[in-house]
Amino acid sequence: MITFSTEFPLASGVTSEAVLRLACEWVTGSPHTSFVEASFATIPANESIELRAGNETAIIASVASASNEMAGLNYRRVDDGLEWTTSIVARTEGPETLFSVLVSCESFGTAVGLPQAKKPYIIKQVLRTLGGGDDGEIPVTDKAFVLGETHTPAAASLIEGEARNRLPIVYVSAGFDGEPAIEVSGLAAYISGLAHVVVEPSRTFSAKLRQLVDGRNVYGGTVGVYWPQSRARKSYYLSMFDNDSRALQRAIYDDLRLALSNRRLSSRCTWAHLQEELSRFRVTQLREQGSSSLNDYVEAFDAELKAKETRLLEAEEEIQRLNAEIRCISASNSSSAASGGGLLALGKEHDLYPNELRDTVMSVLNSSASGLRSNSRREHIVHDLVEANPQSNQAIELDREVKALLKDYRSMDAKTRSALVRLGFSLAEDGKHFKITFRGDSRYMFVLPKTSSDHRAGKNAASEITGVLF
Repeated sequence: MITFSTEFPLASGVTSEAVLRLACEWVTGSPHTSFVEASFATIPANESIELRAGNETAIIASVASASNEMAGLNYRRVDDGLEWTTSIVARTEGPETLFSVLVSCESFGTAVGLPQAKKPYIIKQVLRTLGGGDDGEIPVTDKAFVLGETHTPAAASLIEGEARNRLPIVYVSAGFDGEPAIEVSGLAAYISGLAHVVVEPSRTFSAKLRQLVDGRNVYGGTVGVYWPQSRARKSYYLSMFDNDSRALQRAIYDDLRLALSNRRLSSRCTWAHLQEELSRFRVTQLREQGSSSLNDYVEAFDAELKAKETRLLEAEEEIQRLNAEIRCISASNSSSAASGGGLLALGKEHDLYPNELRDTVMSVLNSSASGLRSNSRREHIVHDLVEANPQSNQAIELDREVKALLKDYRSMDAKTRSALVRLGFSLAEDGKHFKITFRGDSRYMFVLPKTSSDHRAGKNAASEITGVLF
């Protein structure tokens, strides 16, 4: 069973042989191996070498042709009734070297459970020693990629699945305070080699992006995972994990690992394809040497056939996975009219503060419940929804703070200005007045006098603001 799988390009100039040498160092650097550095003293050229040490087996191989080079290591280890197999392969074709890692685990007994594989340390070694390449427009690295304010078209391309990246995108939206809700550098290091962490720069950027992607972008501090050549998306809210950013981080990693393990690697960068290329090289070499040994040909053809059968099995498993995914999507679409598979489809409005849309809908439902016929089906449905979706206190708190702040308003002093900004208002001077705009949405612009002798001015302004917004 495949428990871990990923694939990404390496820095320009990195060779397949360099990857193979680093893979050998990865084996000998483990505190649990019986292999020593001398075990891998010879790096094969156009052949494979099998090595054994205790309960471990390692096969290293490389092959080169006029169009490409491939090299890789297949490492097996048996521990406590489990056989772990790690395949590390690199393929250089033209200017690009593609790197892949696949980990599988098999049990020798039905009673033994299969543990989840951790991210192999070789990924960290490769990124730090050899360097990641460009995955479309994004470099493969263990650091977060922070977008600039002018990068909305690029962000839209990533979210719509129209960019040239192979790895999925973990998109971290700006919180309502303009900052990410989680620590992005730790997340980027944790999931490096599995996905890119892309961070948006501001709430203004988020609002502009929303217009380009028809509302498919996450916002307000939410983290979303977007897949290349797909419109699939999954959202992660910090509140879902009791505001524990590490728990959210682990959940994202687990979901990525599972999804990538079920996705077929490029057919050009797998251990089976390396074996097939090596077998093809042997057959060609026998022909060029004029060999007449039937056994040599049979051995070479058998190896090629076995490699092709492995690749065919991988293709059939991929077809089954895709068919299951299609059935799942079809069932989801049939069970709900909403495009996202939820109870309601989102329109073009988005939260201006946490949980605003949900709280507003629940508040309206709750208010309308008193007008419904007693013991009717509508009353039962509305009461059930209200009970299942308790409202937060965000609107109540904002309403209270605005009224308290402007209760005795006379002029725009530094304290008042700072408090308004903290609440989400931006300020602009306009003659004898200030124009204050809530969360950057020009529909919600209000006027405050720079100075006022009317003791009711502040209360009137607060009443107008809270009546419109909350």
